[in-house]
Amino acid sequence: MRMVALAIGGALLIAVSAPVSAAKKKPVAASRVDTYEACETKALGLGLPHGQAGHNEYVRECMGQRPRGRTSGQ
Repeated sequence: MRMVALAIGGALLIAVSAPVSAAKKKPVAASRVDTYEACETKALGLGLPHGQAGHNEYVRECMGQRPRGRTSGQ
């Protein structure tokens, strides 16, 4: 009885893991660089040069990330 349960469990594990491992993975590094450069260009176009207040926050929000150094209570 235990062998049947182990065999069924093993078959299910293989059936579930095979499609997941075969899933197409998109390159993250290249898309991040392109997104960063596009957001950097937008920030410069809006008059937010490097070092000016709001530049880093704008670029991070443009990339879909939360700004650093802020807590939710402020």
